[in-house]
Amino acid sequence: MTISRKQADFANEQARKRGVDGKVRYHHRNMLDTGLDTGAYAASWNNESTMYVELDLLFAEHSRLLRRGGRYVVITGCYNDTYGQASREVSLINAHYICDIHPRSAYFKALARNRLVPVHVQDLTAATIPYWELRRNAEHLVTGIEDTFLTAYRNGSFQYLMIVADRV
Repeated sequence: MTISRKQADFANEQARKRGVDGKVRYHHRNMLDTGLDTGAYAASWNNESTMYVELDLLFAEHSRLLRRGGRYVVITGCYNDTYGQASREVSLINAHYICDIHPRSAYFKALARNRLVPVHVQDLTAATIPYWELRRNAEHLVTGIEDTFLTAYRNGSFQYLMIVADRV
């Protein structure tokens, strides 16, 4: 699922070209209200989209979609609230992308409220830095926010996490 019709159409065309369109389909849907069947899925995931929604609404929908024992994975940027409020850099990233980056602790609280129990957490921050360094130096990718990301990652105020949770 994606909130972009263009992405869904592109992905379905790629599946067709690769001969797997009978096994996989991509849908243009609202991630907070997918319209898909309750408890019908073994797995679901979000990638870099949680900063655009309320976490409880998002996790409630994933919990609804997953069967008991189903797995949910989220890969996202969050601010490190062990240092307090969002840093200047996180505020600049929010303004650049017109989003609301959540504190790390909010993910775990919202997951728990929605019957999603973390079984693995991996900090991908260090592995993300080379991407932002490359992007900063690639003319066709530069947006002006690259140094802000690098500063936030390096000073520890912003983290890139993968959280794997099971539906109970």
